[in-house]
Amino acid sequence: MTVYHTLREEILTLQREPGTGLDEVGIAKEFNLSRTPVREALFMLSGEGLVRVLPNRSSIVAPLTMHRLNDLLDTWLILTRAVCVDAAHRRTSQDISELNERLTAFEASIGTTDLLGVARALLHLQRGYGEVARNFFLGRYYPQCLDAGRRTLLLHYFPYAAPADLAAQGESHREMIAAIEANDASACNRIAGEMLAAILGVIKSSLDPSIADEVDLATSPLSHPPSPRK
Repeated sequence: MTVYHTLREEILTLQREPGTGLDEVGIAKEFNLSRTPVREALFMLSGEGLVRVLPNRSSIVAPLTMHRLNDLLDTWLILTRAVCVDAAHRRTSQDISELNERLTAFEASIGTTDLLGVARALLHLQRGYGEVARNFFLGRYYPQCLDAGRRTLLLHYFPYAAPADLAAQGESHREMIAAIEANDASACNRIAGEMLAAILGVIKSSLDPSIADEVDLATSPLSHPPSPRK
């Protein structure tokens, strides 16, 4: 695996957290390389929006923001529907068997403490739809869309999704595979919307205040400042 692919995966899986500095010299020593391939890798990653080059020419992992989340979710839903409908037209019995194997692996990961393993199993299943679709353009852009949301899901979905939420995702994917096998485009479109809505529901709940309701400022000493000295 090249330094580019390794750094990319480390960024997408939060092993290198948003805002973390990327020292060319340190990375070159880590991979036993010269600075040139490291610099090239950082340049490629900056083109994908995963690395930010600062005015002083140093680099950091691009901060994760929410201002494009709406666009990402729209694109994710559109591409998922297109991929699954295309897969329904082109699937083979071997494709269905492979998708079911990936689904089984995802369901087996539910309930474990390895959140990264759960995330990777779900991603492997999602990528499977793109492979079955056999569409050059969807096969290129759908995985990019999935990757664009990986950090958001690792921060705001998987840590907050209960086993029941993940099991429901598994059941939705089971329905999706059945719809693909039956060449049911209408069902593919409906199920894709339901899956994304369920994920979005967990993401929204992850942003709710967690302890604020337990803090009673009315009884705080600060709410009753001492009387001024005479």
